[in-house]
Amino acid sequence: MNCFQRLTDRKGVALFIVLASMATLGIFVSEITYVAAINQKLAYDRLDQVKALALAKSGLRLSLLRIKAYSELKKTLKKLGADSGPAASMIPAGMLDKVWSEPLTIPFSGDISSLPGPLKGALEKFRKDSGMEGKLYLSIKAQSSKFNLNGPVAAFARLPQTSGSPSASPVPGTAEPGATPAVFSAEQARQLLGEQIRSSFNSRFESDEGFRDEYRSFRVDDLIEEILGWADLAYETNREQSSPYPFKKAPFYHISELHQLPSMDDRIYDLLASQFHAGASSKLNVNTIQEAVLKALVPGITKEEVKKFYEVRDGGPAEAGGAATQGQPFRSAEDFYKYLKERVQFYQGSETRIQDLKNALSQRGIEIVTDETDFLVHIEATVNQTKKTLEAMVSLVEPTVAAPAPPGTPGRRNVETNAPANTQEKSNFKVTQVRFL
Repeated sequence: MNCFQRLTDRKGVALFIVLASMATLGIFVSEITYVAAINQKLAYDRLDQVKALALAKSGLRLSLLRIKAYSELKKTLKKLGADSGPAASMIPAGMLDKVWSEPLTIPFSGDISSLPGPLKGALEKFRKDSGMEGKLYLSIKAQSSKFNLNGPVAAFARLPQTSGSPSASPVPGTAEPGATPAVFSAEQARQLLGEQIRSSFNSRFESDEGFRDEYRSFRVDDLIEEILGWADLAYETNREQSSPYPFKKAPFYHISELHQLPSMDDRIYDLLASQFHAGASSKLNVNTIQEAVLKALVPGITKEEVKKFYEVRDGGPAEAGGAATQGQPFRSAEDFYKYLKERVQFYQGSETRIQDLKNALSQRGIEIVTDETDFLVHIEATVNQTKKTLEAMVSLVEPTVAAPAPPGTPGRRNVETNAPANTQEKSNFKVTQVRFL
């Protein structure tokens, strides 16, 4: 009996060992399968990231091509206008800007049923044959329609600094008619930026009673100190002690960095974002600025004069029984100053006030322009579930003109550019900043 019981016990142990071995083997196989699946997923994700990165870089090249095409077309039309006069009006105002300003999605997925036959067929063929993995979104925005928040930083000034103390610059209000405009001064730039921000608050107080009641005790000077201290390593302020974050002590990459300041909230951010951007350009395009920027740029302009400014620049709506008026964009900075002198009462007949305005802009390193030369390129590349976002700041620069080759010297090359001396002038641009978000 005892022998039979011992034999039975041994069979139970063997069964237990077999079951335990099978369970262990099952766990081991499941673990291997799980790890293999995870590694495969990571490998595919990594491959998607590489594809999205390459797609984003391709999008940047396409955007640069659009900016290049815009520059060449504008130059060609300018030459035609100089040669034949009316040729400059062949393209309506603002139409040329669509070469770079219109957002694009590649591959194009919109409705093409209403397009002409050849164009429709070409798009359908492109969709079929492109073999492009993923989707690309391209957006290019002007950088000269708002004030640059980095303006007081010396490296972003368009004009040279004063060689002496800040007081060496002419003071607004003391310039004589025809005098040379003042040059950039970091101290004056900070002071004038502060005056602009205070003026923005005061204007909002006058137009919005709710805003005035909520922010009547707000310390605007503390906010100004925080902006200057955040962006400029050379500026010393005690406001960093009140901040939960250490100040960056470097220029703003994006206007949204204002949210890092201790005095900032959403309503104040909206107020400042309507007038400022953050970038490398301190130019201001008077053909693209909006109302908030115009009021800050031209102190003393009235509501009626603001309305008239946009009617003249952009054209007015059609009146009863008549046609819409054609806009007249400014052709140069001097055209803009002439307009102020003739149509804005505060500046009418006053060369001194015009010169004061020029001095104030020069001291802030701001250059008035009428053609867009600075762009913010935004690219979103999506491959499956992976997305890469790229932003780049691009500036058009003056092309280097090759010296004409003397007669009898074919093949002579320009010393500076190493280009053939008889080649045509080409537009150039530089990428001042590229970052992945």
